[in-house]
Amino acid sequence: MTEFQNERRVLIVDDQPEIHETFQRIFRRERKQHVELDDFEARFLDSSQVSGAPKPPHAVYADLPIFNLTHVSSGEEGIHEVQKSIDRNSRFAVAFVDMRMPKGLDGLETIKRLWKIDPEIQVVICTAYSDHTWEDIVNSLGLNDRLLLLRKPFAHDEARQLAMALSEKYRLAIRQKEKMTILKNEVNRRRKAELELRDIAHRDSLTDLPNRPYLIEKLESVLANQGPKRKTFDAILFLDLDNFKIINDSLGHDAGDDLLNQVAVRLQECVRERDASARHTDTGKPLSPSYDKTVRLGGDEFVVLLEQMLHRDDALRVARRIVKRIGEPFEIGDRLVTVGTSVGVAFLDDTLDDAHDALRNADTAMYQAKNTGKGQIAVFDQTMHEAIVARHELEAQLRVALRDERFELRYQPIISLRDGSIQGVEVLSRWCGEDGAYVPPSKFIPIAEEIGLVSEFGEWVLERSMREFGKLIQSFPDLQRPDVYLGVNVSRCQLADPFFVDRLNAIIDRTKFSSALKLEMSENSDARHSERSRQTMHELDEFGIGIHIDDFGKGSSSLRCFHEYPVETVKIDRTFTASIVVDQGHAIIAEAIMKLAHHLSARIVCQGVESPLQLDLLQRWGCDSAQGYLFAPPMTIDGLRSLMLDPMTSRGVQIIRSKPMAPIQFPSAPGNPLFTND
Repeated sequence: MTEFQNERRVLIVDDQPEIHETFQRIFRRERKQHVELDDFEARFLDSSQVSGAPKPPHAVYADLPIFNLTHVSSGEEGIHEVQKSIDRNSRFAVAFVDMRMPKGLDGLETIKRLWKIDPEIQVVICTAYSDHTWEDIVNSLGLNDRLLLLRKPFAHDEARQLAMALSEKYRLAIRQKEKMTILKNEVNRRRKAELELRDIAHRDSLTDLPNRPYLIEKLESVLANQGPKRKTFDAILFLDLDNFKIINDSLGHDAGDDLLNQVAVRLQECVRERDASARHTDTGKPLSPSYDKTVRLGGDEFVVLLEQMLHRDDALRVARRIVKRIGEPFEIGDRLVTVGTSVGVAFLDDTLDDAHDALRNADTAMYQAKNTGKGQIAVFDQTMHEAIVARHELEAQLRVALRDERFELRYQPIISLRDGSIQGVEVLSRWCGEDGAYVPPSKFIPIAEEIGLVSEFGEWVLERSMREFGKLIQSFPDLQRPDVYLGVNVSRCQLADPFFVDRLNAIIDRTKFSSALKLEMSENSDARHSERSRQTMHELDEFGIGIHIDDFGKGSSSLRCFHEYPVETVKIDRTFTASIVVDQGHAIIAEAIMKLAHHLSARIVCQGVESPLQLDLLQRWGCDSAQGYLFAPPMTIDGLRSLMLDPMTSRGVQIIRSKPMAPIQFPSAPGNPLFTND
């Protein structure tokens, strides 16, 4: 900041030497005869004297400013001196300019040029009454607070007082200007910092892509421009990565971060490859490719925003490109890993007024795409949202049902195909929803797995069924007590719990369950849980709890389960059973599974047996046991007791016990519902 508290530079422009000498005397510091005037000026102008006792004359005199005079005899010289002062940053505060200078520029022209060089300089016009009127000066120079008039002849004190006041005014003006400059710089600095913070807040720290807050703000802007007359289309593509958690857990978080960065690069490439000629604004001008944005929402979720497309198919074309590109192998360290993705597409229109709704729609479409298989694309429609709402309502009801124990248990017997005896019982869960209709387990069990309630539900089923079934078995006399096992379905998520065996033993102790217990589980498993599940199965086998592979053939069947797991029994899915009498392929596969299982010392239970013809075929193929409506439907514990007391009430048991097994011949005609063994 410029400091000239005690020194003021004054320019004297006059063509008469006598005037310069007069100014020299006026501003000479050693003027003893004017101590009284100096004291008055100091007390009048110096703010430090507003309170307290007056300073002594010598102290007042020491605080007065020093006037540094520069003398020139023409306007041209004055202009030159002012320019030098600007260049040296040692400016003049006041210029006393003579109005009438016969040689060269006159006073008015000199002042005009001085102000062009330094607009802040204060000017005192020294003029005689015969030179110019004030009106002439105002007309020439304009009304200006930097200009004062000093008529010749003037008193010494008038000149000093003008110099004192105007130089102080100049100093304060310069200071104010410097302060304004500093303030402006500070404002600019803070604005820049705010922009940088805003950019940080709107940017993902890992991939450097825009983040969710940016997307929401951008979507609000895009939705504000929607309208029925709009001729272009906007869309958002929502995707997440398949198997990302497996890679993150197996290779580490650094590898996962590397993968996410590579995915971000590929997504941006897919957007840049979009044909710019197919994207125009309503004005007809091409739209910059930077309008399209790739956003990371968090985790392995990404969104691509496509703006102002001429055709809706453009969004699907980009989605297909993304699915293909993300499906190509990634190089992570010295490994090649492959992930996939499914894409949900949601178009923006004037029916939407909230960015979160638009994002929700794309998310819903993405889950719909995943449900139809990997690497799929789905476009949002309202029925998807309705399905999601219904699903959330079902989830809420499920939580209440589990809390209040509103589930029911049913028991379906498993019958030996050799003698018709009841070998075991499978417990099945039933749940009546708030609308009075039963919700099938195939619908609510996956939801329980997703929301983390399957372990709690599974343990409730275990404990309740073991109490009911154990009480039933104990109700028979010792000599008539049937040797029947209880089969209970468990989720692979439960088996992946390292404390599952401990909690199961605790349930056995609480219920005092003494019958044989078999746990039935799906053949399909999550790769993340496979090792822990395998360990749990071997622990269960050591405790004498049998492992049954349920619904074999329904999913992606793998013979590895016979090698890796202590499989006691394989249960063939009802879809095979239903078609063995009409589909030669299914018949051959079912028979092959039975032979293979027997070679590997596993027993076979065939589910869904409903006809004597199915029963006949299974007996011929050496199937050990079966269950289905031919024998008995799922029943209450009381119904099971009645069947155990009188098995001959079962039609299937009647068939098995009423006739010996006879050889069966398959007609050779392929159109016949039965096929030969050839």
